[in-house]
Amino acid sequence: MPLTNSRTRRWRIVLAEGLLVVLLPLVVVVAAWAPLAWYPLIVTVMGVLVAVVHLSAAAVHRLYRWAFSGIDPPVDGDAVSQAEQPTPALGVAAPNQAELDALPVEKRLELLELNRQREDRDRDRRDAELDRCRQSRHQRLNSIGILAGVLFTGGSLIVTALTFMTGQEELRTAREGQITDRYTKAAEQLGSTKPEVRTAAIYALERITTDSARDTLTIRDVLAAYVREHDPAPTIKDDELPQQPDTDVAAALTILARRPIDTVAIRGEYAPAAPPSLDLHGIRIRGASFPLFAHLYEANLAGSNLNGSYLTRANLNFANLNRANLNGANLNNASMLRADLTRADLIGADLRDASLLEANLTGANLTHANLAHADLTDADLRGMVGVSEAEVRKVAKVNAHTRFGAAPAD
Repeated sequence: MPLTNSRTRRWRIVLAEGLLVVLLPLVVVVAAWAPLAWYPLIVTVMGVLVAVVHLSAAAVHRLYRWAFSGIDPPVDGDAVSQAEQPTPALGVAAPNQAELDALPVEKRLELLELNRQREDRDRDRRDAELDRCRQSRHQRLNSIGILAGVLFTGGSLIVTALTFMTGQEELRTAREGQITDRYTKAAEQLGSTKPEVRTAAIYALERITTDSARDTLTIRDVLAAYVREHDPAPTIKDDELPQQPDTDVAAALTILARRPIDTVAIRGEYAPAAPPSLDLHGIRIRGASFPLFAHLYEANLAGSNLNGSYLTRANLNFANLNRANLNGANLNNASMLRADLTRADLIGADLRDASLLEANLTGANLTHANLAHADLTDADLRGMVGVSEAEVRKVAKVNAHTRFGAAPAD
Protein backbone atom coordinates (compact mmCIF):
# COMPACT_ATOMS: atom_id res chain seq x y z
CA MET A 1 0.00 0.00 0.00
CA PRO A 2 1.48 3.47 -0.85
CA LEU A 3 2.82 5.52 2.07
CA THR A 4 0.89 8.63 1.01
CA ASN A 5 -2.48 6.86 1.24
CA SER A 6 -1.54 5.48 4.66
CA ARG A 7 -0.68 8.93 6.00
CA THR A 8 -3.84 10.41 4.52
CA ARG A 9 -5.98 7.81 6.25
CA ARG A 10 -4.21 8.41 9.54
CA TRP A 11 -4.82 12.16 9.36
CA ARG A 12 -8.49 11.50 8.61
CA ILE A 13 -8.61 9.24 11.66
CA VAL A 14 -7.13 11.93 13.91
CA LEU A 15 -9.60 14.51 12.58
CA ALA A 16 -12.50 12.15 13.13
CA GLU A 17 -11.48 11.56 16.74
CA GLY A 18 -11.08 15.31 17.25
CA LEU A 19 -14.61 15.89 16.03
CA LEU A 20 -15.97 13.17 18.27
CA VAL A 21 -14.07 14.07 21.46
CA VAL A 22 -13.86 17.88 21.21
CA LEU A 23 -16.54 19.36 18.99
CA LEU A 24 -19.52 17.43 20.28
CA PRO A 25 -19.08 18.48 23.94
CA LEU A 26 -18.41 22.02 22.69
CA VAL A 27 -21.67 22.05 20.78
CA VAL A 28 -23.50 20.81 23.87
CA VAL A 29 -22.00 23.56 26.03
CA VAL A 30 -22.78 26.25 23.48
CA ALA A 31 -26.34 24.99 23.14
CA ALA A 32 -26.79 25.17 26.90
CA TRP A 33 -26.00 28.91 27.02
CA ALA A 34 -26.84 30.17 23.54
CA PRO A 35 -29.96 32.25 22.78
CA LEU A 36 -32.94 30.44 21.37
CA ALA A 37 -32.38 32.10 17.97
CA TRP A 38 -29.13 30.15 17.59
CA TYR A 39 -30.72 26.73 18.01
CA PRO A 40 -31.39 26.07 14.27
CA LEU A 41 -27.71 26.72 13.54
CA ILE A 42 -26.64 24.51 16.43
CA VAL A 43 -28.88 21.66 15.25
CA THR A 44 -27.40 21.99 11.74
CA VAL A 45 -23.87 21.85 13.10
CA MET A 46 -24.72 18.78 15.15
CA GLY A 47 -26.19 17.09 12.07
CA VAL A 48 -23.03 17.72 10.06
CA LEU A 49 -20.95 16.48 12.99
CA VAL A 50 -22.98 13.28 13.23
CA ALA A 51 -22.54 12.64 9.50
CA VAL A 52 -18.78 13.19 9.63
CA VAL A 53 -18.29 10.98 12.65
CA HIS A 54 -20.51 8.29 11.15
CA LEU A 55 -18.46 8.23 7.96
CA SER A 56 -15.25 8.16 9.95
CA ALA A 57 -16.20 5.30 12.28
CA ALA A 58 -14.29 2.76 10.18
CA ALA A 59 -11.28 5.05 10.10
CA VAL A 60 -11.31 5.22 13.90
CA HIS A 61 -11.22 1.42 14.04
CA ARG A 62 -8.28 1.38 11.63
CA LEU A 63 -6.45 3.81 13.90
CA TYR A 64 -6.79 1.40 16.81
CA ARG A 65 -5.50 -1.50 14.71
CA TRP A 66 -2.61 0.59 13.39
CA ALA A 67 -1.70 1.94 16.85
CA PHE A 68 -1.75 -1.39 18.70
CA SER A 69 -0.56 -3.85 16.07
CA GLY A 70 1.80 -1.69 13.98
CA ILE A 71 0.11 -2.97 10.78
CA ASP A 72 -1.28 -0.51 8.29
CA PRO A 73 -4.85 -1.74 7.76
CA PRO A 74 -6.15 -2.38 4.25
CA VAL A 75 -8.85 -0.34 2.63
CA ASP A 76 -12.39 -1.75 2.81
CA GLY A 77 -12.92 -4.40 0.15
CA ASP A 78 -9.21 -5.12 -0.29
CA ALA A 79 -8.93 -7.61 2.56
CA VAL A 80 -10.72 -10.48 0.87
CA SER A 81 -9.27 -9.85 -2.56
CA GLN A 82 -5.74 -9.77 -1.18
CA ALA A 83 -6.37 -12.84 0.94
CA GLU A 84 -7.59 -14.80 -2.09
CA GLN A 85 -4.33 -14.26 -3.97
CA PRO A 86 -2.01 -17.28 -3.53
CA THR A 87 1.31 -16.82 -1.81
CA PRO A 88 3.93 -16.67 -4.54
CA ALA A 89 7.14 -18.67 -4.21
CA LEU A 90 10.13 -16.52 -3.50
CA GLY A 91 12.56 -16.76 -6.49
CA VAL A 92 11.48 -20.35 -7.51
CA ALA A 93 9.61 -21.13 -10.77
CA ALA A 94 6.79 -23.70 -10.67
CA PRO A 95 7.86 -27.17 -12.12
CA ASN A 96 6.25 -28.42 -15.34
CA GLN A 97 4.58 -31.82 -15.78
CA ALA A 98 7.66 -33.46 -17.34
CA GLU A 99 9.84 -32.44 -14.39
CA LEU A 100 7.26 -33.78 -11.98
CA ASP A 101 7.07 -37.15 -13.81
CA ALA A 102 10.86 -37.44 -13.65
CA LEU A 103 10.94 -37.05 -9.87
CA PRO A 104 10.96 -40.04 -7.54
CA VAL A 105 7.80 -40.94 -5.76
CA GLU A 106 9.14 -39.72 -2.42
CA LYS A 107 9.90 -36.24 -3.83
CA ARG A 108 6.56 -36.05 -5.54
CA LEU A 109 4.81 -36.91 -2.25
CA GLU A 110 6.93 -34.27 -0.49
CA LEU A 111 5.90 -31.65 -3.06
CA LEU A 112 2.26 -32.63 -2.67
CA GLU A 113 2.55 -32.22 1.09
CA LEU A 114 4.17 -28.80 0.70
CA ASN A 115 1.43 -27.74 -1.71
CA ARG A 116 -1.22 -28.91 0.76
CA GLN A 117 0.43 -26.97 3.58
CA ARG A 118 0.57 -23.85 1.41
CA GLU A 119 -3.12 -24.17 0.57
CA ASP A 120 -3.86 -24.61 4.28
CA ARG A 121 -1.91 -21.44 5.10
CA ASP A 122 -3.71 -19.52 2.38
CA ARG A 123 -7.07 -20.78 3.64
CA ASP A 124 -6.18 -19.85 7.23
CA ARG A 125 -5.10 -16.40 6.07
CA ARG A 126 -8.37 -15.90 4.21
CA ASP A 127 -10.33 -17.01 7.26
CA ALA A 128 -8.34 -14.57 9.45
CA GLU A 129 -9.01 -11.71 7.05
CA LEU A 130 -12.70 -12.56 6.99
CA ASP A 131 -12.72 -12.54 10.78
CA ARG A 132 -11.05 -9.14 10.74
CA CYS A 133 -13.69 -7.84 8.37
CA ARG A 134 -16.44 -9.12 10.64
CA GLN A 135 -14.71 -7.57 13.64
CA SER A 136 -14.46 -4.29 11.71
CA ARG A 137 -18.19 -4.35 11.08
CA HIS A 138 -18.81 -5.08 14.74
CA GLN A 139 -16.52 -2.24 15.75
CA ARG A 140 -18.36 0.05 13.39
CA LEU A 141 -21.70 -0.89 14.89
CA ASN A 142 -20.27 -0.39 18.38
CA SER A 143 -18.96 3.04 17.38
CA ILE A 144 -22.38 3.99 16.04
CA GLY A 145 -23.95 2.79 19.29
CA ILE A 146 -21.51 4.83 21.36
CA LEU A 147 -22.12 7.84 19.15
CA ALA A 148 -25.86 7.45 19.59
CA GLY A 149 -25.37 7.34 23.35
CA VAL A 150 -23.26 10.49 23.28
CA LEU A 151 -25.83 12.26 21.12
CA PHE A 152 -28.59 11.14 23.45
CA THR A 153 -26.64 12.48 26.43
CA GLY A 154 -25.96 15.74 24.61
CA GLY A 155 -29.62 16.04 23.69
CA SER A 156 -30.57 15.41 27.30
CA LEU A 157 -28.22 18.17 28.40
CA ILE A 158 -29.72 20.54 25.86
CA VAL A 159 -33.24 19.70 26.99
CA THR A 160 -32.17 20.23 30.61
CA ALA A 161 -30.64 23.59 29.72
CA LEU A 162 -33.79 24.62 27.85
CA THR A 163 -35.93 23.56 30.78
CA PHE A 164 -33.71 25.52 33.17
CA MET A 165 -33.79 28.66 31.02
CA THR A 166 -37.55 28.38 30.60
CA GLY A 167 -37.96 27.99 34.34
CA GLN A 168 -35.75 31.00 34.99
CA GLU A 169 -37.73 33.06 32.49
CA GLU A 170 -41.01 32.02 34.08
CA LEU A 171 -39.62 32.81 37.53
CA ARG A 172 -38.46 36.23 36.35
CA THR A 173 -41.83 36.92 34.77
CA ALA A 174 -43.66 35.87 37.94
CA ARG A 175 -41.33 38.01 40.05
CA GLU A 176 -41.90 41.05 37.84
CA GLY A 177 -45.64 40.42 38.02
CA GLN A 178 -45.49 40.36 41.81
CA ILE A 179 -43.51 43.61 41.86
CA THR A 180 -46.04 45.20 39.53
CA ASP A 181 -48.90 44.11 41.78
CA ARG A 182 -47.10 45.45 44.85
CA TYR A 183 -46.40 48.75 43.11
CA THR A 184 -50.01 49.10 41.96
CA LYS A 185 -51.36 48.37 45.43
CA ALA A 186 -48.96 50.83 47.08
CA ALA A 187 -49.83 53.53 44.54
CA GLU A 188 -53.52 53.03 45.29
CA GLN A 189 -52.89 53.27 49.02
CA LEU A 190 -51.16 56.62 48.55
CA GLY A 191 -54.61 58.04 47.81
CA SER A 192 -56.07 56.80 51.09
CA THR A 193 -57.64 59.26 53.49
CA LYS A 194 -55.86 57.60 56.42
CA PRO A 195 -52.34 58.90 57.08
CA GLU A 196 -51.17 55.58 58.52
CA VAL A 197 -52.16 53.78 55.30
CA ARG A 198 -50.33 56.35 53.20
CA THR A 199 -47.25 56.02 55.40
CA ALA A 200 -47.28 52.23 55.06
CA ALA A 201 -47.61 52.58 51.28
CA ILE A 202 -44.56 54.87 51.20
CA TYR A 203 -42.43 52.32 53.04
CA ALA A 204 -43.78 49.58 50.78
CA LEU A 205 -42.48 51.53 47.79
CA GLU A 206 -39.09 51.75 49.44
CA ARG A 207 -39.07 47.98 49.82
CA ILE A 208 -39.78 47.59 46.12
CA THR A 209 -36.67 49.61 45.29
CA THR A 210 -34.56 47.02 47.13
CA ASP A 211 -36.15 44.19 45.12
CA SER A 212 -36.19 45.88 41.71
CA ALA A 213 -33.31 48.20 40.86
CA ARG A 214 -34.88 49.35 37.60
CA ASP A 215 -37.88 50.78 39.47
CA THR A 216 -35.71 52.92 41.75
CA LEU A 217 -35.90 56.11 39.69
CA THR A 218 -39.63 55.74 39.06
CA ILE A 219 -40.40 55.33 42.76
CA ARG A 220 -38.08 58.23 43.57
CA ASP A 221 -40.06 60.50 41.25
CA VAL A 222 -43.38 59.20 42.63
CA LEU A 223 -42.37 60.03 46.20
CA ALA A 224 -41.02 63.44 45.16
CA ALA A 225 -44.34 64.22 43.45
CA TYR A 226 -46.16 63.03 46.57
CA VAL A 227 -44.15 65.46 48.74
CA ARG A 228 -44.82 68.36 46.36
CA GLU A 229 -48.55 67.61 46.30
CA HIS A 230 -48.98 67.04 50.03
CA ASP A 231 -47.07 69.94 51.54
CA PRO A 232 -49.20 72.75 53.01
CA ALA A 233 -51.51 74.51 50.60
CA PRO A 234 -50.29 77.72 48.95
CA THR A 235 -53.06 79.60 50.76
CA ILE A 236 -51.23 79.06 54.05
CA LYS A 237 -48.73 81.83 54.70
CA ASP A 238 -45.11 81.01 55.47
CA ASP A 239 -45.37 82.23 59.07
CA GLU A 240 -48.41 80.00 59.56
CA LEU A 241 -46.80 76.78 58.41
CA PRO A 242 -46.87 73.89 60.90
CA GLN A 243 -43.71 73.42 62.94
CA GLN A 244 -43.23 69.90 61.55
CA PRO A 245 -44.43 68.07 58.44
CA ASP A 246 -47.11 65.41 58.48
CA THR A 247 -46.02 61.84 59.20
CA ASP A 248 -46.46 60.59 55.64
CA VAL A 249 -44.60 63.56 54.12
CA ALA A 250 -41.79 63.17 56.66
CA ALA A 251 -41.55 59.46 55.78
CA ALA A 252 -41.32 60.26 52.06
CA LEU A 253 -38.57 62.83 52.67
CA THR A 254 -36.65 60.36 54.83
CA ILE A 255 -36.79 57.69 52.12
CA LEU A 256 -35.75 60.14 49.43
CA ALA A 257 -32.83 61.34 51.54
CA ARG A 258 -31.51 57.91 52.45
CA ARG A 259 -31.92 56.27 49.04
CA PRO A 260 -28.73 55.00 47.44
CA ILE A 261 -27.03 57.24 44.97
CA ASP A 262 -28.12 56.89 41.35
CA THR A 263 -25.27 54.54 40.47
CA VAL A 264 -23.65 54.07 37.09
CA ALA A 265 -25.02 50.52 36.93
CA ILE A 266 -28.60 51.75 37.17
CA ARG A 267 -27.99 54.52 34.67
CA GLY A 268 -26.20 52.26 32.22
CA GLU A 269 -28.64 49.34 32.36
CA TYR A 270 -32.01 50.99 32.65
CA ALA A 271 -31.52 54.51 31.32
CA PRO A 272 -29.66 55.51 28.15
CA ALA A 273 -28.72 58.86 29.70
CA ALA A 274 -28.30 60.28 33.19
CA PRO A 275 -31.70 60.48 34.93
CA PRO A 276 -33.16 63.87 35.84
CA SER A 277 -32.37 65.30 39.24
CA LEU A 278 -34.59 64.82 42.26
CA ASP A 279 -37.34 67.41 41.89
CA LEU A 280 -38.45 68.99 45.18
CA HIS A 281 -38.75 72.55 43.96
CA GLY A 282 -41.10 74.86 45.80
CA ILE A 283 -41.90 72.51 48.69
CA ARG A 284 -42.94 74.24 51.93
CA ILE A 285 -41.94 71.95 54.74
CA ARG A 286 -40.90 73.67 57.89
CA GLY A 287 -38.80 71.85 60.48
CA ALA A 288 -38.12 68.81 58.30
CA SER A 289 -35.72 66.37 59.95
CA PHE A 290 -33.57 64.73 57.31
CA PRO A 291 -31.48 61.69 58.23
CA LEU A 292 -27.78 62.07 58.84
CA PHE A 293 -25.80 62.15 55.58
CA ALA A 294 -28.96 62.87 53.62
CA HIS A 295 -28.42 62.29 49.92
CA LEU A 296 -29.70 65.33 48.06
CA TYR A 297 -27.05 65.40 45.36
CA GLU A 298 -28.12 67.61 42.42
CA ALA A 299 -31.56 67.97 44.01
CA ASN A 300 -33.78 70.75 42.72
CA LEU A 301 -34.86 72.63 45.84
CA ALA A 302 -35.29 76.01 44.17
CA GLY A 303 -37.79 78.24 45.94
CA SER A 304 -38.36 75.69 48.70
CA ASN A 305 -39.10 76.62 52.30
CA LEU A 306 -37.00 74.46 54.62
CA ASN A 307 -37.06 76.87 57.54
CA GLY A 308 -35.52 75.25 60.62
CA SER A 309 -34.80 71.96 58.86
CA TYR A 310 -32.16 69.52 60.07
CA LEU A 311 -29.60 68.91 57.33
CA THR A 312 -26.45 68.05 59.28
CA ARG A 313 -23.81 66.41 57.06
CA ALA A 314 -26.23 66.42 54.13
CA ASN A 315 -24.88 65.93 50.63
CA LEU A 316 -26.12 68.99 48.75
CA ASN A 317 -23.38 69.02 46.14
CA PHE A 318 -24.54 70.69 42.91
CA ALA A 319 -27.98 71.20 44.46
CA ASN A 320 -30.23 74.02 43.25
CA LEU A 321 -31.18 76.11 46.29
CA ASN A 322 -31.93 79.29 44.38
CA ARG A 323 -34.12 81.58 46.52
CA ALA A 324 -34.61 78.80 49.05
CA ASN A 325 -35.66 79.65 52.60
CA LEU A 326 -33.10 78.04 54.93
CA ASN A 327 -33.59 80.36 57.88
CA GLY A 328 -32.44 78.66 61.06
CA ALA A 329 -31.55 75.47 59.18
CA ASN A 330 -28.89 73.21 60.65
CA LEU A 331 -26.32 72.76 57.89
CA ASN A 332 -23.45 71.85 60.17
CA ASN A 333 -20.78 69.90 58.20
CA ALA A 334 -23.02 69.87 55.14
CA SER A 335 -21.35 69.44 51.74
CA MET A 336 -22.51 72.02 49.19
CA LEU A 337 -19.90 71.85 46.46
CA ARG A 338 -20.94 74.16 43.59
CA ALA A 339 -24.41 74.49 45.09
CA ASP A 340 -26.57 77.32 43.78
CA LEU A 341 -27.58 79.45 46.78
CA THR A 342 -28.36 82.59 44.79
CA ARG A 343 -30.54 84.94 46.91
CA ALA A 344 -31.12 82.17 49.42
CA ASP A 345 -32.26 83.13 52.93
CA LEU A 346 -29.75 81.76 55.44
CA ILE A 347 -30.72 83.96 58.38
CA GLY A 348 -29.47 82.30 61.56
CA ALA A 349 -28.44 79.17 59.67
CA ASP A 350 -25.76 76.94 61.21
CA LEU A 351 -23.05 76.61 58.58
CA ARG A 352 -20.20 75.56 60.87
CA ASP A 353 -17.62 73.41 59.06
CA ALA A 354 -19.81 73.38 55.99
CA SER A 355 -18.10 72.86 52.64
CA LEU A 356 -19.15 75.58 50.19
CA LEU A 357 -16.38 75.17 47.63
CA GLU A 358 -17.23 77.09 44.43
CA ALA A 359 -20.75 77.66 45.76
CA ASN A 360 -22.80 80.51 44.35
CA LEU A 361 -23.95 82.69 47.26
CA THR A 362 -24.69 85.78 45.18
CA GLY A 363 -27.17 87.99 47.04
CA ALA A 364 -27.59 85.43 49.85
CA ASN A 365 -28.86 86.71 53.20
CA LEU A 366 -26.32 85.58 55.82
CA THR A 367 -27.63 87.64 58.72
CA HIS A 368 -26.59 85.98 62.01
CA ALA A 369 -25.46 82.91 60.10
CA ASN A 370 -22.74 80.90 61.85
CA LEU A 371 -19.88 80.55 59.32
CA ALA A 372 -17.25 79.27 61.75
CA HIS A 373 -14.69 77.20 59.83
CA ALA A 374 -16.92 77.10 56.77
CA ASP A 375 -14.94 76.44 53.59
CA LEU A 376 -15.70 79.22 51.09
CA THR A 377 -12.82 78.48 48.74
CA ASP A 378 -13.60 79.84 45.24
CA ALA A 379 -17.12 80.74 46.41
CA ASP A 380 -19.02 83.70 44.98
CA LEU A 381 -20.26 85.98 47.78
CA ARG A 382 -20.94 89.09 45.76
CA GLY A 383 -23.95 91.03 46.95
CA MET A 384 -24.30 89.03 50.19
CA VAL A 385 -26.52 90.59 52.85
CA GLY A 386 -26.24 90.72 56.64
CA VAL A 387 -22.51 90.17 57.03
CA SER A 388 -19.40 92.02 55.93
CA GLU A 389 -16.42 90.73 54.01
CA ALA A 390 -14.19 91.25 57.06
CA GLU A 391 -16.48 89.16 59.25
CA VAL A 392 -16.51 86.36 56.73
CA ARG A 393 -12.73 86.39 56.38
CA LYS A 394 -12.36 86.33 60.15
CA VAL A 395 -14.32 83.10 60.77
CA ALA A 396 -14.44 81.22 57.46
CA LYS A 397 -11.85 79.77 55.12
CA VAL A 398 -11.44 81.80 51.94
CA ASN A 399 -8.79 82.16 49.24
CA ALA A 400 -7.75 84.61 46.57
CA HIS A 401 -10.51 83.38 44.28
CA THR A 402 -13.31 83.93 46.79
CA ARG A 403 -15.30 86.81 45.34
CA PHE A 404 -16.75 89.66 47.35
CA GLY A 405 -18.23 92.98 46.40
CA ALA A 406 -21.35 94.22 44.69
CA ALA A 407 -23.84 91.83 43.22
CA PRO A 408 -23.52 91.27 39.48
CA ALA A 409 -26.13 92.82 37.24
CA ASP A 410 -29.03 90.51 36.40
